[in-house]
Amino acid sequence: MRDIKILALGDSYQNIAQSILLKCNHQFAVKTFSRGEVLLPQGQKQQYGYLILEGVLAALHTSAEGGQKCKEFYFQGEFALLYGNWLTDSQALYQIQVVKTAQLIAVPLAILEQPDWQQLKQQLITQQLVFKEAKEAFLLLNTPEQRYRYLLAQKPHWLAQLTLTEVAMYIGVSAISLSRIRQRLNLS
Repeated sequence: MRDIKILALGDSYQNIAQSILLKCNHQFAVKTFSRGEVLLPQGQKQQYGYLILEGVLAALHTSAEGGQKCKEFYFQGEFALLYGNWLTDSQALYQIQVVKTAQLIAVPLAILEQPDWQQLKQQLITQQLVFKEAKEAFLLLNTPEQRYRYLLAQKPHWLAQLTLTEVAMYIGVSAISLSRIRQRLNLS
């Protein structure tokens, strides 16, 4: 079986999240949100990015037919933001929703336009570009089984915090297909 193709990301998420936390300097409140709460409804303009101190968020798209697709999950120590919509000042193509009870700092995006935030803004954009390239490789160059094996080996915290349905949605298969992959790997 061929190797899983992934672009190494290192600890860039943690470093940028730490920088945001330091720059916030306690000027924004920490708030707790429950599973299922929508922080940004699909179709609205986002005003905040969310620094995750604890919990899990997801960027989800709901189609007119009611189907749902997952763009991304965001975990502790990450900064949840819809970059494309932020950079183009357009309506959100996805909703940002709490997947696991979360403690968050809502950071107003307008602050990223201030001169003393420009370096951090550039780091956020650079990090996102690298992440998007890595995710593209993950999805295009690997089979669903290889994607799941990668999560097992490299992202066990994802599997510990997400339902199998959520994992299946992320790797682009049905929950039934993921069950079959898990059975083949004897992980049921």
